[in-house]
Amino acid sequence: MSSIVSRINQGRYDSERSLLNLRDNALNKSRTDVLDAVNQRLKKCHPKIYERLVGPLHERKRDKKFNCYCNNPQSLYGIYQDIMNDDVHFHSLICDECWQKDIAKTWGYYGWTSKLIPQKTWHALCEKRAHAKFVE
Repeated sequence: MSSIVSRINQGRYDSERSLLNLRDNALNKSRTDVLDAVNQRLKKCHPKIYERLVGPLHERKRDKKFNCYCNNPQSLYGIYQDIMNDDVHFHSLICDECWQKDIAKTWGYYGWTSKLIPQKTWHALCEKRAHAKFVE
C-alpha cells in the first residue's frame, strides 16, 4: 500500500483532479499516510488549492496569549465557515496579519469571486473589526 505514497511523491498524480480525488479517497478511508503525501504535493504543485483546503503555506507565530489565526491556522474554507457563523475571534480581528493573509484572502475567494459570503455579512465583519481595532 505504500507504493501509492511513493508514486504521489514522485509526481505521477500531479494533475489537480487526480490529487483531489486521491485526497477525497484518503479522507474517506482514513489513510493518513496518503493524505500527508497528497497534501505535500498540493502544497508544492497547487499552492492555492492547498491554502483553500488544508491551511496556510507559511507558519506564523504570535504571542501565545492571542487566539488568532497566526497561532491556530485554518484553511480558507474553515475561515469562511467562521465568517458565516459570525465566529471570528476578537484577536483575529485585531491582528493585521490575520486580516490581510487570512480573512481578506477568504473574502477574495469566497466573497468577491464565488459570491458565497453576502456583502452584508462582510460589511458587518468590517464594522466589527473597525470597532475592535480602532475604538476599543
